[in-house]
Amino acid sequence: MHVSRLLLAAAAVALIVGPAEAAKNTAVIGMTLEPPHLDPTAGAAAAIDEVVYANVFESLTRIDETGQVLPGLATAWQVSGDGLTYVFTLRTGVMFHDGTDFDSADVKFSLDRARSEDSTNAQKGYFAAIAAVETPSPTEAVVRLTRPDGLFLFNM
Repeated sequence: MHVSRLLLAAAAVALIVGPAEAAKNTAVIGMTLEPPHLDPTAGAAAAIDEVVYANVFESLTRIDETGQVLPGLATAWQVSGDGLTYVFTLRTGVMFHDGTDFDSADVKFSLDRARSEDSTNAQKGYFAAIAAVETPSPTEAVVRLTRPDGLFLFNM
């Protein structure tokens, strides 16, 4: 009887632990909603954000557990005295899944798309203060604002 219980317990543990070992090239995401697609600028569904932010997309900045703004795709930034111009120095050696290099044109495209009139991005308001995005070089992006925005770096 003691051996049967031991075998039963071992089998139960094997059934529980087995599925937890996923292939290294597989992403397993558990959630209550299924996103209609993975483009946050083309839909306002909360499930899109749950899946893509920090899992698929990487941002210019990130926030640590203490609320400090840290470098992400931007390695450094300067803010003008009036708070209207942000100059981001971009990380080099970053590639998209297809091997294409990341550069300032991608920053411009992403910010312009997220704030465009036809964007249904649920976070579109985060980008409302952006007047223009400039790309003086592949490793530098300049974002000009219409008004100072104290949360701008937190939203990048």
